[in-house]
Amino acid sequence: MKVSILVVLIVLPMLATIGLYTYAFVSTRWSEIDEDLLEQYSQIKGRDRLQTNTRQQNSVQFDLQTIRHAFRSRYGLFGYCLEYKWLPLLTIKSSSSSSGGGSESYESSRTPNIPFCQRRCQPNLQCPETGCCMSRCNKYPDCPSYIDEKNCIRLINETRYYWPEENCMWQSTWIGNQALPRYLKSDGETTKDFHYFAKRLRYFVMFTLFIAAPLFTFLALLILICINCVERFYSIPFAFVGFFSFVSFLNGAGALGIFLYEWVQDRLHRPDHTYELDQTEALVVALNPWLTYVEKLGLAFWICLAAVVTSLYTSLLSCCFCCGLQSEKSKLRFNVKNETYKIIHLPDYETE
Repeated sequence: MKVSILVVLIVLPMLATIGLYTYAFVSTRWSEIDEDLLEQYSQIKGRDRLQTNTRQQNSVQFDLQTIRHAFRSRYGLFGYCLEYKWLPLLTIKSSSSSSGGGSESYESSRTPNIPFCQRRCQPNLQCPETGCCMSRCNKYPDCPSYIDEKNCIRLINETRYYWPEENCMWQSTWIGNQALPRYLKSDGETTKDFHYFAKRLRYFVMFTLFIAAPLFTFLALLILICINCVERFYSIPFAFVGFFSFVSFLNGAGALGIFLYEWVQDRLHRPDHTYELDQTEALVVALNPWLTYVEKLGLAFWICLAAVVTSLYTSLLSCCFCCGLQSEKSKLRFNVKNETYKIIHLPDYETE
């Protein structure tokens, strides 16, 4: 009866914790894109803001332009997928677009107005969807169909490459692919260097904690099995099970907190030098703040959160068992003396 209670209340949650951590470790569903919200904002919000600005007749005029923007999808502990989309976003109207007439206005009426778009190139280097010039195999797609990044030669140590199964650009964050950058105060770009140094350091700590969390749970499970199955391990205190479970909870909670901090920072508080187009893209995000709400936490994050909660549950329950085993009246108390008794049958003697 005692073993059955331990298996149901402690062993099974420990096995579930290890399984949840394993799924979260290999999964790429830590973050995903809300397609419905993306379609809603791209079709309605930009036009509403453009009409509001037109009615107010401000000195700064805005315009809706089709701009390339990258969203992080298929996010995992080893990297994330940059999914590029060409969206009508709100930008500041340039002087060339506000002037009417001429061949330029006729050309812009036929094709969408795309900033940073060069059209003077060979016909075989033009994107069929946008009409812009594209560069082959430069790790930044210039065409919505990704035809400029397909069938490219990929090196073994590359951290950014085209992922044909998901039709996106995979950006690796694995420790083995990217070494920890050096931070020297004598360099000119100290802010940028320190940003990437701290980011890589936090990733290293997060990855170490994610590895340690299921290992401590497995160690607590191993001690629990030894207590029940091996007689010589009866002397091991049951408190070790609760201790290692609590250490596993601290590691998992710390790793999950670092991941959530990094995820929020990349969405809401990104420095200008982290954008693909630097300050120009930062201006686009500032004029279209809804872009930061398109990315949302995926299934793997909530599974990892469930693993952390389960490890906390096992640690608290182990402490309760530890306190109960010390009581003389506890029904869960183990017989640690392991004494043996021999029954002796004495012959009956007849008395005269």
